[in-house]
Amino acid sequence: MSKTEEGYGGCRSVEDAKNIAAKAREEGLKGCYPSAAVVLADALQSCSSSCSSERYGGAVTCDCKPLGVEAPGTLEVAAPFDYVAEAMVTMSPSWHGEKVSFAMLQTVLAEAVEALNNLDAIKKTLFYGRELPENLRIEGLHENDTCKGVPAWFKNDKFGEYVTHAIIGAATEAGELLEALREVVVNGKEFDEVNMREEVGDVFWYVAALADTCNFTFEEAQRVNIAKLRARYPNKFTAFGANNRNLTEERRILEGNEKISS
Repeated sequence: MSKTEEGYGGCRSVEDAKNIAAKAREEGLKGCYPSAAVVLADALQSCSSSCSSERYGGAVTCDCKPLGVEAPGTLEVAAPFDYVAEAMVTMSPSWHGEKVSFAMLQTVLAEAVEALNNLDAIKKTLFYGRELPENLRIEGLHENDTCKGVPAWFKNDKFGEYVTHAIIGAATEAGELLEALREVVVNGKEFDEVNMREEVGDVFWYVAALADTCNFTFEEAQRVNIAKLRARYPNKFTAFGANNRNLTEERRILEGNEKISS
């Protein structure tokens, strides 16, 4: 087979796909790693032109045995990789509000928003040349006590500038999200769903800058993220999995998937 799916659910070969396919047929691919179906579908589609393969409403029937793999009678072709859908599989369904004081949430939200607003002001000075607000100024600094040399701490100055801009920017956008939350839980206003589209887009901009600077793509990051989460929660979110992470396995996934095939 000319193509294997990497970095997703541990499926690496046609043989892996064959083993998972039985479960896929039983469950209609629900709760099963889509990559297994993708790999198996690739194997089925590699049959010779003499094979009597046909499609009926998204299903594939095949009479041959490509590469020694016994083709199932019917296999529904997996949908394209959908990061949002995959991410929601691992969303916690629980709310443990009784464990946190509402006053404490209000206090921490206020502190976080204030700190991130200050960070946003610093960002605008560092990268847009604006004057710092008076409360953030320290007069009479020696040049060695300023941020002038910070980019040189990275592999090169421009890399350092872009990475610093992207990381600080993403953090300040998190502050915007926190402010939207505070408007509801502290000020009693209606949650602005339309504004969320704008804020998420702003987060994407900074993440795009970071991905480009560090030489990876959104899809690579998304697939590695889902592979890591699937190791933590094989089928769905569990509190046990969240509180008992196998950090060694998760690190292996992160280090072993620098480039993820589509």
